[in-house]
Amino acid sequence: MPRDYRIDFFRGLALISIFVNHIPGNLYSNFTHRNFGLSDAAEIFVLLAGISAALAYYPRFVSGQSGQAVGRISKRIGTLYVAHLASIACGFAIYAGASLWLDQPGLMIPDERHWIVEQPVQALAGIGMLTYQTGNFNILPMYMVMMAMLPLIMLLARIRLSLALAASVALWAIANAWRLTLPSFPGGGGWYFNPFTWQLLFVIGFVGGVMLRRGDRLAFSRPLYGLAIAYLVASAILVFAHLWDYFPTLPEWVWLSGFNKSWVGFFRLLHVLSIAYVVIYSPLPAMLAGWLDKGNWIVRLGRHTLPVFWTGTILSVTGHIIRESVFGLPNDPTFTATGMVLDTVLIGVGLSVLFALAWYLDWTGPAPKSRQRLEAEDPIGPPPRAVPAE
Repeated sequence: MPRDYRIDFFRGLALISIFVNHIPGNLYSNFTHRNFGLSDAAEIFVLLAGISAALAYYPRFVSGQSGQAVGRISKRIGTLYVAHLASIACGFAIYAGASLWLDQPGLMIPDERHWIVEQPVQALAGIGMLTYQTGNFNILPMYMVMMAMLPLIMLLARIRLSLALAASVALWAIANAWRLTLPSFPGGGGWYFNPFTWQLLFVIGFVGGVMLRRGDRLAFSRPLYGLAIAYLVASAILVFAHLWDYFPTLPEWVWLSGFNKSWVGFFRLLHVLSIAYVVIYSPLPAMLAGWLDKGNWIVRLGRHTLPVFWTGTILSVTGHIIRESVFGLPNDPTFTATGMVLDTVLIGVGLSVLFALAWYLDWTGPAPKSRQRLEAEDPIGPPPRAVPAE
């Protein structure tokens, strides 16, 4: 199956949005799509990850090479684990170095960072067990659990796609109703990205990826399309007008965790699915199919998801420190001349580094003939020499 550059394109857009949103208070975070509805780039990212997983691993799994497919999945999980350990180590090193250089010990307090100072032995154990996660460094552990679930998802899908989807919906509902999650240590509580609920987005993407490979197409319904648009408009009004207080005070499980991000609340789930449905049946996919190629800069970002995401996370940590601790700017995105100039520099330099990294990984990757062969075998793209992409 030839590579679909539209998947890379939307993954690239999600990576850009995640990078911008991860620098708190910057002016450009006002323009990411989380400000216009109930979901954000993380949901898009996981949905697309499911599509990519279906294209990369499922064909081999159903063609009599299930062992090799599971082996490749295990290898990817190992890559993700090392990447996560490296990213959180670099993140702590940057915050610790800045706290010493700027004489601001408070930098090691927010976003659960205080545990590495107060209980270093427990924190180090938690890092290794993936139970100690901090802000900006909590997506990859959830993704590792998604990948660990993938063999079971593929097994159910081989029986019937609807069975895999039904099992996923059931797990999501049970986790929301009974508050099931993985434990955090040493801080207590559960994972911010609860894998028992986020798996539903991954599986929906997986089912969509299998259908895409088969050439199947989700039936179009004009009334459903109209309802999806209406829901997106209503969500935007809700966010802009700050109407949250008008909702009745009920336990979150009554409406399946509502707007909660950790639990992929019903309203957030419905929002990202509405976006997907509206985009799929808009003129945009046809336009992109005729416009995109492997040299498109955003496509390049999406082709090298893991190294671009990893680098973007480190850059966002650095940008956060520069913005808040060096220049003393607030975490709310209010307009000031200094803030606009600084934010433009931080976002501009950061995106330039990410685009340059993606170009470099292409430049140092396999030769053209080898690349074509690998892409035919693995639609999410061949891993570059230096840092494997997912």
